[in-house]
Amino acid sequence: MPETSSLLLAGQESAWKRILTHPFVTRTSAGTLPRARFDRWLTEDYFFVLAFRAFLRELSTIAPDDAAREVLAGGLAALEPELALFEAEAAERGLDLAVEPSLLNLGYSSYLLASVHAGWPVGITVLYAVEKAYYDAWASVRDTTGPDTPYAGFVANWSSPEFAAYVEQLAGLVDREQPAAELTLAFDRVVRFELAFWDLVQG
Repeated sequence: MPETSSLLLAGQESAWKRILTHPFVTRTSAGTLPRARFDRWLTEDYFFVLAFRAFLRELSTIAPDDAAREVLAGGLAALEPELALFEAEAAERGLDLAVEPSLLNLGYSSYLLASVHAGWPVGITVLYAVEKAYYDAWASVRDTTGPDTPYAGFVANWSSPEFAAYVEQLAGLVDREQPAAELTLAFDRVVRFELAFWDLVQG
C-alpha cells in the first residue's frame, strides 16, 4: 500500500500542477514578476513565517517522541536565518514589515494554529503540506532561472538539499500515520490556502 504522504500528494495531482505553474512562480522564474508584486509577497509572507514559527513551537509540544521533536527543532532553527533574510531584503527595498496582513493571511495563519488542537496527525500533515509546497515551488524556480536572479536568497532557502532533506523527514513522520479523511482534508486546505495566497499577492 502506498505511504500516507504519497497518497496525499496523489490526491492533489491537478492542484499540485497549479502550484508549479502559478503565475507567481513562473514570473519569479522568468524574472518578470513586477517589483510591487514581490514586495507584497515579502511583507505578507514575513507575517506568515512569524505565525508559522508559533505553529511549530505549539506542534512541538504534542510531538509523540524525541525523534519527531528533533525534526521539528531543526525546522524551528532554520526559521531564524529565514526571518533575517526577509528583514534584510525588506530593508534594502524600503518596506515596512509591520503592515497589516491580509484577512486571507490571518485566516491561513490561524488555521495552522488550529490544526495543532486537532491533534498530532493533523498538525504534522499541515506542516508537511506547507513545506512540501514551498520546496516544490521554489525548486521549480531554481531549475528555470539563473544564479543572477534577484531572488537568489529565497531560491536557495527553500530549494537547498538541506531543505529537501527536512521535507523528506516530515514525509517520514506523516507516513507513520494511517491514511484518514481528516488528513486528506487538512492537506487539501493547505493547498487551497497556498494557491489563494499566491493569487492574492499576484494581484
